[in-house]
Amino acid sequence: MKKLWFSFIFSIIILFSLCPAFGATDVIKTRLFYDGALRDYQAEAVYININGEALGSYSLIPVVMNDRVLVCARDVFTELGCQIEWDNDSREVTVSKGSDVIVIPIDKKIIYKNGEAVSIDTAPKIINSYTMIPVRVVAEGLGCEVSFDNTERIVYITSPTVETTAEATTETVKKTTSKTSSKTTSKTASDGKKGLKILWDTISSYEANDSNSKRIPVEGLDVLCPTWFEITDSAGTVSDISKKSYADWAHGEGYEVWGLVTNSFSPDITSGFLSNEEASDKIITALLDSCINTGIDGINIDFESIYSEDGDAYVEFMEKLADRFHEMNLTVSVDTFVPAAYNEKYHMEEMGEICDYVIMMAYDEHYSTSPEAGSVSSLPWVEGYLETACELVDPDKLILGCPFYTRAWHVNSAGGVGANSAYGMDSAMKLLEDNGAEIVYDEETGQNYGEYPQEGETVKIWLEDETSLRARMELAVEYDCGGAAFWRRGFENEEAWDIINEYFK
Repeated sequence: MKKLWFSFIFSIIILFSLCPAFGATDVIKTRLFYDGALRDYQAEAVYININGEALGSYSLIPVVMNDRVLVCARDVFTELGCQIEWDNDSREVTVSKGSDVIVIPIDKKIIYKNGEAVSIDTAPKIINSYTMIPVRVVAEGLGCEVSFDNTERIVYITSPTVETTAEATTETVKKTTSKTSSKTTSKTASDGKKGLKILWDTISSYEANDSNSKRIPVEGLDVLCPTWFEITDSAGTVSDISKKSYADWAHGEGYEVWGLVTNSFSPDITSGFLSNEEASDKIITALLDSCINTGIDGINIDFESIYSEDGDAYVEFMEKLADRFHEMNLTVSVDTFVPAAYNEKYHMEEMGEICDYVIMMAYDEHYSTSPEAGSVSSLPWVEGYLETACELVDPDKLILGCPFYTRAWHVNSAGGVGANSAYGMDSAMKLLEDNGAEIVYDEETGQNYGEYPQEGETVKIWLEDETSLRARMELAVEYDCGGAAFWRRGFENEEAWDIINEYFK
């Protein structure tokens, strides 16, 4: 979610210069920033039609380069039901759906479909801070039909029929998890426990609030946390893509909405506004005004990467924010890392006194740049920190944060870790199945595990599936947590919410 300041400025300039040209003449005349330079751009507008419906809005216009149409990855492929992940270290975007996984390196004329290299003639680009990828080659790689009407300047994309594949995937998952279900018990599931079920929802743009994928109900859900707010500088500027129509729909389904706020995951930005009372007040006022205007129920603070010396100022900021939000009867929740010694600066115990809920993000045990391969969230690791967290925070306020994702680790013969990408539940399972991997239960992590060889490396995956999810819910109930939260919407499989609803009512 990091954005360079100059890219933000260019985006604003382009937004205002684009609007009149786009509507008036169907010829785009604007300036685009990529490859380190601001460039003039002029071309006939191109529109996207997905499964017979025109794409209603664009984070950035489709851009024509070398007679190829580049589109914002999230705009188009989220609408196609794909999972999209960005790896900042490798500068790669991964688009996956069902058994197909396409890895797209930026600025390179190559993509990887299910591990196989495919040459392309136009490299993907970061333009105005958006990931722009060639629409035809990626869509066709996912099995879609793609055509271009040059007269109307419309790219038509039609999804393949997927019902049979989905049924096969579900059946495979059931068979796999049933082999190891004896490793966990469901003694705590029968009665169920009263607790919140919270789901983080990634929103990439203001327009994305109204996309079809954001209007799919989730059975049993209590709270949606859309990724709406980002503090972008030390002066307290808040990027706000909240939209009332999203909140209205969620309320209509019976969900509360807590808007998620990040600090751009920048310790420098955070240090700047925490040490500046005017900037802190500006942030709190902007967030409060937005919550009131959209009619949402609360806020979810997710400050990651702060300096140790800013820990006390962080507590003071949260106290001030909570006081003002509570005056308006709005919920204040905070996301925090596991209570390891190196995370003391996040002051979990103090957060439990200040906030209504503390969500312990019990994942990224092995993270994207981890020097060794391993589980994203092994069960003994989770339980150890959960026990400590319950000593610091009233369990009724403590929410267990759980992953719906895992990672595929590429490990060389010397044990070194190369590329790794995040996968949702079904995508990870299919990756193992498609490569003939044997799936076994790993006692050490409490998860199902599989591996397979690929080009001199071993791909290793610790699965998030029915087995691991049920075990996490049992931990949450055993430690009397106030509920569970899940990162993120779209990564779960069909069985996930049935399991969750067995444990929390």
